[in-house]
Amino acid sequence: MKAAIVSVTGSLLERFQAPSPRTPESLSSFVRSALQRATTPLRGIGIGCKGIIDSESSRIDRLPGDLHFLEGTVLKDLVGSDLPVRADNDARTALVAEVLWGAARRKRNVVLLTLGTGVGGAAMVDGVILHGATGIAGHFGHMTVDLQGGLCICGNHGCLETRFSSRAIESDYFAHLHRAASATLSVSEGQTPSTEAIFQAAANGDESACRVLDRALEYLIAAVVSLLHMFDPEVLILGGSIATAGEQLLAPIRSAVARQTNRMLGREVPIVFQSAMGYGGVLGAAGLVFLHQQLLEF
Repeated sequence: MKAAIVSVTGSLLERFQAPSPRTPESLSSFVRSALQRATTPLRGIGIGCKGIIDSESSRIDRLPGDLHFLEGTVLKDLVGSDLPVRADNDARTALVAEVLWGAARRKRNVVLLTLGTGVGGAAMVDGVILHGATGIAGHFGHMTVDLQGGLCICGNHGCLETRFSSRAIESDYFAHLHRAASATLSVSEGQTPSTEAIFQAAANGDESACRVLDRALEYLIAAVVSLLHMFDPEVLILGGSIATAGEQLLAPIRSAVARQTNRMLGREVPIVFQSAMGYGGVLGAAGLVFLHQQLLEF
């Protein structure tokens, strides 16, 4: 969990962090603690959360995976504050931050992907961030990229998230270790090597790490190509913890995507990193408050 006091100019004035919640009470306690420690007068509370969020009521309608216990929760009730509360899916709030203060500023057609434990996403078309009929629009991690793929937390098979995410990369590397393939990393105290360590191992020539990342990138590239053809964006933004791999991630994506989209699009779409890496969703959650109070223009 991350929180921050955010100024109307998009500056992070104070930051707070804690392990992911395992009960509604732990989430509520974290928010109350951040509010008590804040030294700046507040205009409201913005929340970005994974899952299907009703942005009007702040209710979490559907939330598969390890935060399932929050499903059905009304976030403004959980916060328990007299301050106005605004909420939306965390990938959408990350895009709001980019529109207000980052790589999507003054643009009207943008796609954003967050690459981490899972894969999130959001799209802005003609200046409007898409929600869809029931709030599911932008869940690009659940695009089917492998018809014979494994079961995803969403109930589908072969989602992008099952092929390119921290969980997918780490489990694939563990499979190499289990087969005693050539590898430089090992399981430590029951913990599979992290995605960050696997990227570093690949940079150092680890055969298993190179194979795992090459295979995962094939699926991500296929998804990005499809998104560019579907949305024709001015820019595609990558965020999330895996984006900290930097050029090791970006370079192969850029070259492969350019080859596969140039003929149709007639141009090379810029692929860039999120401006506020690590806190983009927090910034955008604050942006929801500023926009609702008409302190900023979208």
